Amino acid sequence: MSIDLPRNLFSGNKENTDPDILFSVCLGPRNANHPDPFNEEWWMDAATNGNFEILEIRHAGVLRLSMPIFLSKRMGFTCIGMPIYTRTLGPTFYLPPSKPFKHAQNVRNLIEELVGRLPRHDSIRIRLPPGDESAFGFSLQDFICEEQFTFRVPYPSDIQEIWKNCDQKTRNVIRSAQLHVSVEYGYDFSDFVRLSLLNKSEKENRNDFQTMERIFNAATARNQAVIVTARNRDGKSVAAVIIVWGAVNAYFWQSARDLSCGVGGVNAMLLWKSIELADRMGLTFDFDGYGSVSSAKFLAGFGLSPLVRTEVSRQIVPYKLFKLANGMMLKRAKAGAELRA
Repeated sequence: MSIDLPRNLFSGNKENTDPDILFSVCLGPRNANHPDPFNEEWWMDAATNGNFEILEIRHAGVLRLSMPIFLSKRMGFTCIGMPIYTRTLGPTFYLPPSKPFKHAQNVRNLIEELVGRLPRHDSIRIRLPPGDESAFGFSLQDFICEEQFTFRVPYPSDIQEIWKNCDQKTRNVIRSAQLHVSVEYGYDFSDFVRLSLLNKSEKENRNDFQTMERIFNAATARNQAVIVTARNRDGKSVAAVIIVWGAVNAYFWQSARDLSCGVGGVNAMLLWKSIELADRMGLTFDFDGYGSVSSAKFLAGFGLSPLVRTEVSRQIVPYKLFKLANGMMLKRAKAGAELRA
């Protein structure tokens, strides 16, 4: 499945906030092959610039498992990992109906076969989506399994109940922000880049906008992405988020904000608008984890239970030593920079 968002309605800086129009637009047919967009071949092609392969396992000619593989080099080491801007990745199973024991056994056996067929590598690290059933199989193949967390609004949900379950402070800042900004849905990637560069200059900004735009264009060509933008009363964009989706899940993918805009709560408001948009599309909404304790507490204000997304990894000893030494060097460099400051 894939959503049909007509480009003539969501184009450039033209605002479209009519809920009825948005509702009708969001009910288009979908063509996505996977629950998340990240396992799609077009996503991998855009994220890696074509530098990937699809590993398939077939039994008697019947496809039973497939998984995208991204190989990269780091200081002479060969690594299998996550392409840039790819949030989750893992195997897709194509198994016939069976009893729970037999199904679990088939999954374990396929993971064992998958690991045996992986290209030669020194390190592998992938982040599985919440609820993925392959983590146990990887653990039996001597992989380390680490828990990370995200938050999700499942579909279907009673959005009014989700709203009521939000922390009072979170609801208040969203209401306050809505008094000062309007929201539009569009595709103006250049404006998103402009907002991002307001926070950090091109020299300081670590985003790879070329790759990000390549992914965004590939997603919008398939009607699987949109930019949700907040504009102040003068019509100037002050914050924006990019939402991407597959057949089942929508993701809060990228965000940018003008820190000098003077509008508090605009990020929380855009998150809420994204939740509403996903619900209109009939999709579960994933907050896409967090990068700090403060971000985790902010997301917890939406009143949702954290969900585990497991990261599985395995490395040879020389690579582990390299990572350890590299980490120590970075800590020393950071400490030296703080002393000089």
